[in-house]
Amino acid sequence: MSTQDKARELLAKDRQNESQLQENMAARAAETELTVAEDLDEKARELLAEERQQEKHVEETMLSRSTEELS
Repeated sequence: MSTQDKARELLAKDRQNESQLQENMAARAAETELTVAEDLDEKARELLAEERQQEKHVEETMLSRSTEELS
């Protein structure tokens, strides 16, 4: 094998490694994006649940006050 052949082979391996590295980085980025989106969805669900609880509490308080005023 000549020096040029070895050089070509090393360049090809280097390109493969670079390509694999880019694919891995893209996969990690996509995975991170998905995790962030899932975390945001979970936080949004929690906030909506809290908001519903607060609204229910306000309704119960208003109903209680109305009942007291009528009594």
